Amino acid sequence: MFKIGALLLGVMLCTGCSATAPPAGPASSGTSPSGHTSATSAPFTLVAHRGGALVYPESSAEAFEAVGRTAFPIETDLRQLRDGTLVPLHDDAAERTMAGLSGRPGGITLEQWTAARIRHPQGGAEGTPTTWEAMLDSYGGRNILVPELKDPAIDPVAFAETIVKRGIQDTVVVQTFSFPAAQALAGSGLQVLYLLRDGEEPDPESISSSGISHVGPHKGVSAGYLSRLKDSGLTVWPYTVNDGATAARLRAAGADGVFTDNPWELAQHLGL
Repeated sequence: MFKIGALLLGVMLCTGCSATAPPAGPASSGTSPSGHTSATSAPFTLVAHRGGALVYPESSAEAFEAVGRTAFPIETDLRQLRDGTLVPLHDDAAERTMAGLSGRPGGITLEQWTAARIRHPQGGAEGTPTTWEAMLDSYGGRNILVPELKDPAIDPVAFAETIVKRGIQDTVVVQTFSFPAAQALAGSGLQVLYLLRDGEEPDPESISSSGISHVGPHKGVSAGYLSRLKDSGLTVWPYTVNDGATAARLRAAGADGVFTDNPWELAQHLGL
């Protein structure tokens, strides 16, 4: 089975894409020995942050469907509803992005979640809420998935078991700001991206020696620290980059890719 670090370095990015009307883009190419989608050779990875939140309703079924037709890795945050169902939601409350729904996800029922809508960032058609299970059914093993365990109530070991049970751990990279959770996920056989807050510069060797393969520093990461991360064998994807100049600077400094709310437009800026 291929390691995701090698796979993601090779994700093919779409070219000639439009920010206002993004096309389907190329499908991910190649398959791993297990039959799952894998990547081929390309220089830079653009991770579709929250499904491309500047283009589509944030973390909606429509956003994920659009990204799923490309080779951009699909990123989402995960929180738990009242019954434990995992859903794509960044905030600790629903008001900012959702219509017909308010409050913390732990107090929301699945019925209420599915009946709500997600606002469009440009005032267009509202989007449809979905669940992590539905995302796995649609994209697991076919697209590269990059979930963040946003809700501290999510058990990282139990979460890892659901991925391993499906046999798709070669196409999933799990994110977390928690180093203990990152260690637990890595110890459970998953590929892990350890997120760093602005200004944080933990010892790269202590990260890589814990079995963690990826790091997500803030986009303001210094060239010197980025170089140290790379020297420790880590794949580096800074977050969240929506302008071509910052992406070009990070790429020149050795970053392997970036998280972005508009991968189609950024691909154009970078000539990918």
